Amino acid sequence: MPGETELTSAYSSKVADDLQHNVTEQERIRGEVARLTAELDELMHDHGVLLNLQQALQAGAAESGGQVPRQKAGKAGKARRGDKNSAAGKPTLVELIRHHLATSSAPCSASEVTTVLAEQHRDRHIQTTVVRTSLENLVAKGRAHRTKQGSSVFYTAATPAE
Repeated sequence: MPGETELTSAYSSKVADDLQHNVTEQERIRGEVARLTAELDELMHDHGVLLNLQQALQAGAAESGGQVPRQKAGKAGKARRGDKNSAAGKPTLVELIRHHLATSSAPCSASEVTTVLAEQHRDRHIQTTVVRTSLENLVAKGRAHRTKQGSSVFYTAATPAE
């Protein structure tokens, strides 16, 4: 049955070519996804920087007599970094993080905090890297505790006495 051998050989060759083409396309698409992911990461970083600049400009407008009211400094009402954002009446990210930690019954990872806050505050662009940095700053100030479990890091609120 020489015809079958030739047909099998032709199909085997075609399948091998198709497999090679498939692998090549997978590599091409992986490269494109990696490029797009890097571009998205860069855009997200730029967005965070621009949001910080916008907040700084709003705070500067408040200090220079702009339309945004500024909280008066007093013994009980002194505005501090990490407290309510007086510019728009919205809580700061740090305040949201502290509240989340204080109300959580279990230690939370930075990604868990980001996910919960992003769902609760869909109007805000909340990035895991910014949350992680904020959590580490809270740890440095003694307002949160860090624990490691293997390669994972979890955070809890510091007790008020601390």
